[in-house]
Amino acid sequence: MPNSGTPSVVPNNYKNMPSLLIATPPPKTVTAYVPYFLKQAPYRKTNKGKIGLSENAKRNYQSFYHHFYAFEQQHTSGALAFKDLDRAVVERFTEWLLHEKQFSQNYAGRLLGTLKTLCLDAEKNEVKTHAYVQHISGFTQQQATRVINILTFSELQKIEQVPLEKTHLQTTRNWIILGFWLGQRVSDLLKLSPQHLRDAPNGGVYVDIHQQKTDKKVTVGVIDPLAVNILRQEFPKKLTPQRFNLYLKRVLKKAGIDQQVTGFKFNPKTQRKEMGVFPKHQVISSHDLRRSFATNFFGKISTPVLMQMTGHSKESTFMSYIGRDPNRDSYADTFMEGVLQIVK
Repeated sequence: MPNSGTPSVVPNNYKNMPSLLIATPPPKTVTAYVPYFLKQAPYRKTNKGKIGLSENAKRNYQSFYHHFYAFEQQHTSGALAFKDLDRAVVERFTEWLLHEKQFSQNYAGRLLGTLKTLCLDAEKNEVKTHAYVQHISGFTQQQATRVINILTFSELQKIEQVPLEKTHLQTTRNWIILGFWLGQRVSDLLKLSPQHLRDAPNGGVYVDIHQQKTDKKVTVGVIDPLAVNILRQEFPKKLTPQRFNLYLKRVLKKAGIDQQVTGFKFNPKTQRKEMGVFPKHQVISSHDLRRSFATNFFGKISTPVLMQMTGHSKESTFMSYIGRDPNRDSYADTFMEGVLQIVK
């Protein structure tokens, strides 16, 4: 166990450190560098050209700090400096994330990407780094191993019609219906209020949304009669994302959404999501409402219009999100057209 005196969490007083147009030399160890890096958060340029890290980004760096410090405690003899990050250390950290901690590929890859960002920033501040840091990179789960589950229109109808006696489940049902028709991340969905609504000339409702993650402003049109009535007459009370996910599964269970599907389910013993075959109501989460919106309307509504609603910037990203490969579809279409010409 190292005896570096490094605390197990990012110091809360990093905000009170002297201004970082600092005269003192930047720290040389990874864990000491994180609070230094965070102190500069208000002045950092994001990859979208804006100044200042988001609260979510700052939380990600603090999470990285916690995990990297835990790795040091278990596998090194002291706090690691940037110059210590050779191939063996980086590969050991990657293995630790994936196998010992059993983090998902997406989360482990994001932590490796954070490490790379810190290394590059340290280099800019003339901190000596190992030559191997140029080869550090994040990664994501392979498309082939992703599992996509959505709610269909017929399942939505079951949810709309199932009797629910408890008020919090009725509230949850209303949010489920809105999520199905709005296609937004749960963080944006649950922050909506009547002030975000405008009447549309066709009898529907415009819902103006400022997406937190992308900082995009989108307007979604809602024309479904039940969803319109909820927005105008029964706007649901606030729920936290955690409670919404918990109650959502109860509503789906009561509605009989119990088809056996492959999916990921949280295992309380391992504290990880594990793949298996489960009743559908156990694996559907609030985010699947957004994917349901994109998937159910794909091919029925123009893709650029759908992307405008969801906030996706690239068609390739949108297609990957709903598990479609436009090139494969195009080849299949061309093949079928050829077959039709042959049999004529």
